[in-house]
Amino acid sequence: MAAKKSLKKKAEFKFFQWLRSGLRSMSRRYPPIYEALAAAKVPYKGSNARQKVAYKCAACGGSEFSSKQVAVDHRVDCGTLQSWGDVKGFMERLFCGKEGLDVLCNSCHDLKTYSTKYSVTLEEAALAKQVLEICKWPKRKLLDFIMKEGYNEQECSNAAKRKKLVEIILKEKTNVCTN
Repeated sequence: MAAKKSLKKKAEFKFFQWLRSGLRSMSRRYPPIYEALAAAKVPYKGSNARQKVAYKCAACGGSEFSSKQVAVDHRVDCGTLQSWGDVKGFMERLFCGKEGLDVLCNSCHDLKTYSTKYSVTLEEAALAKQVLEICKWPKRKLLDFIMKEGYNEQECSNAAKRKKLVEIILKEKTNVCTN
């Protein structure tokens, strides 16, 4: 009996995953998306002779982004789609008007997505992403970075401790308060 419920739940999850994916795919060709992109266009002033336009990021204000370096973001998150009760609200938020959309550079979009997903501020999201990037460094370079700040090898004996120390170091340098 429990196995049948488990299979039914898994099939239901897969269905709504498929539906969400299909709706998001359709929304890429939704006219307000093109209107938001058109509103964010600025003349390109770089050295690439083939590129005629660039896009201005609504968050950071940068204006030298190509079409591959920007994403159209919903000001109000579309939310989850896990049951039939979620469909109407999800579609209303997904297929909103131009006024509900922003054109963001990929790095600003990543930060906004991270902050929404983990319910943290943009500053905390930036710190977390920076910690993750530093923790990808080769182990010796990472240890040197940590020990340069006054910690010893005993305090950073495993990956979890190193990650926590990097977070502490970066918080001290940027004075980000997460409480």
